[in-house]
Amino acid sequence: MEQSVEHADLIHSKKWSDEFGKQVLNIKASGNKRELNLAIERNDVDWTRVKYMVCEIYHPNAHTLLLDICFFRKNEPIRKEKEGLIKPWLKCTIGVLPKLKTQVIFPFEYLTSQTIFLPRFPRQLKGVLTGSRIDMEEVEQFSLRFFPSLEPNFAPEIEIASVYLTDQIPKNYKAPQKKYVDQFGQWTGREWKGKVHSEKQLEKNMRQTEKSISHASFPSGWSQYGGLKAIRFEATGFFRVHHDGKRWWFVDPEGCAFLSTGINCITSSQSCVYNEMEDLLEWMPEKEGKFASIYSLQGPLKRIDYFQANQMRVYGDQWLEKWKVTTPKMMKKWRFNTVGNWSEKNFGKESNLPYVHHMNGFPSTEVYLFRDFPDVYAPEYRNSAAEYALQLLPLKDDKQLLGYFLCNEPKWAFGDHVIAYEMFATNQLSYSKLEFVRWLKDKYKDIHSFNIVWNLSLRSIDEILLKTFKKYPSESSIIDFREFTAIMVDEYVKVVCEEVKKVDPNHLNLGMRYAWISTDILVKPARYFDVLSMSAYTSPVPPPTEEISRISGRPILLSEWHFGCALDGGLPSSGLQTTLTQKERGKAYRMYAENGFSRSEIIGMHWFQWADQALLGRRDGENYNIGLLDICLLPYHDLVTAATVAHERMYDLAQGKTKPYMFTHSPTPIIGAQE
Repeated sequence: MEQSVEHADLIHSKKWSDEFGKQVLNIKASGNKRELNLAIERNDVDWTRVKYMVCEIYHPNAHTLLLDICFFRKNEPIRKEKEGLIKPWLKCTIGVLPKLKTQVIFPFEYLTSQTIFLPRFPRQLKGVLTGSRIDMEEVEQFSLRFFPSLEPNFAPEIEIASVYLTDQIPKNYKAPQKKYVDQFGQWTGREWKGKVHSEKQLEKNMRQTEKSISHASFPSGWSQYGGLKAIRFEATGFFRVHHDGKRWWFVDPEGCAFLSTGINCITSSQSCVYNEMEDLLEWMPEKEGKFASIYSLQGPLKRIDYFQANQMRVYGDQWLEKWKVTTPKMMKKWRFNTVGNWSEKNFGKESNLPYVHHMNGFPSTEVYLFRDFPDVYAPEYRNSAAEYALQLLPLKDDKQLLGYFLCNEPKWAFGDHVIAYEMFATNQLSYSKLEFVRWLKDKYKDIHSFNIVWNLSLRSIDEILLKTFKKYPSESSIIDFREFTAIMVDEYVKVVCEEVKKVDPNHLNLGMRYAWISTDILVKPARYFDVLSMSAYTSPVPPPTEEISRISGRPILLSEWHFGCALDGGLPSSGLQTTLTQKERGKAYRMYAENGFSRSEIIGMHWFQWADQALLGRRDGENYNIGLLDICLLPYHDLVTAATVAHERMYDLAQGKTKPYMFTHSPTPIIGAQE
């Protein structure tokens, strides 16, 4: 079912494509001229059969392309984005690898917005949904948008062979003439400084790194945990937080002021998914041979680990033991004092460094109200929370443990979603709906008053239990939905925090690692945490945090941040913040970290992540240049040098003894699918 297109003001032409072997639409994205409108021929389409939209696409650029599939709702007021384009009701952003013919697949079942990450399809990178739920009959128009579109380095050319609707997943393309991934896990489509071309070069690099860190230790003025000996508070034998009248601090078990410089995902593995992509790989050793351990399964996903294979090539059977010895030395050499989230099991304890613990299995209920938000008024929620808290028992006396995260980036908090409204997407009953009705009855003393405010004609407020809403019944009803959403979120946080503190009163509750503070509703319940944690993918400095800390009464831990580079190095995707060169990447680290530790409310910053992601992407398709090391374990010199300087200055910065580093970033777009 081919769809007609409207080119709008795109720079475009028809041309012959050697990749597709036919005429294609050739597009150049520049500035806000980057949208391709798709006409909907409703009379010609059996919408009951349609399951997927497919876009056949190729681009010869040096960087990953981001393809936005936009859905516009009928009869909605026009809202403009900052660059002047109309804001879609729902959008899915999907990464497309360069120099590789790809079928981008979007399943229409994801229009419910209940799930924000797409499944993996061959050659397709991470897919992320933003916006609100929409039914197909509500869709007025589709469009495709292409990003980045910034002259002179990021104005991509794109070939579109077709865009069509179908009821089945298309067959895979034939293998490319040239393999995409070499024997070391590197991209074959580019050369760069430090690229490995032989096992001899690989071993030389790794031995040099090993030699450079052989005598690494913390500065003499730091405690064994990485705290500052010169500033002391009461020691309790565990990490705690303290405000000294001027600023917040962690306090280490010895009583020293402590600022946490951490790294997430410190692992000996960086595997990539290769389902139906074997034809892109130059090297796949026998699965029963000496490299058998580089293969693994994660549910239906088949994975291969070149990061591990490269260590095995140099250190043989002793590769893991060598990794356990060298990695803590690297951390100390670069002045990182905390093992961050999702790191190798037991590595925190074995490294003798402070570490954080990520709790698993957040309390659940049989009914979910929206995405991963449980039925918080169901009795089972409290029971589930009590059982969940028991996992802290083995850790409650561990002095190295900085604290624990309750969960990671709850999906209901991705965007300003009104959960009390979203739970009426269906007529499914829940304890939370019953509580909402009780709350409404307390607020509205009679049904007449309620009907006027909500623009309904009900005989009883109880009747809304079986209603569904595709739109708010009235503007005034939004106030009620928002107020009760805040009450539900408060209950969601309070119940869990009460139960974990019963089991482990010794350690810090580090919160939920919010993806970002998408709404004020997230801030006030943070009073139940000891520390408010949040991802902080902004540039050139951390996002505003003073007001968040003031309202919550809590210090701030920036639980994720990074900068990547899509043009200078071995990966075409930069991640969620970006620089033009690796040299600027180091400067960006210094500026961000030093400005962060200069703030009185920020007590920790954890970089994401230890090593670069794999070229073909991890389980969800991320393939970002965000590591301190590349796939061949070569440290990014500019980055780790800058990190060392920033960390050695952080305690002086925190005391106001020196000013943070500043520099001017080159204009560079973000090349990573953002939530």
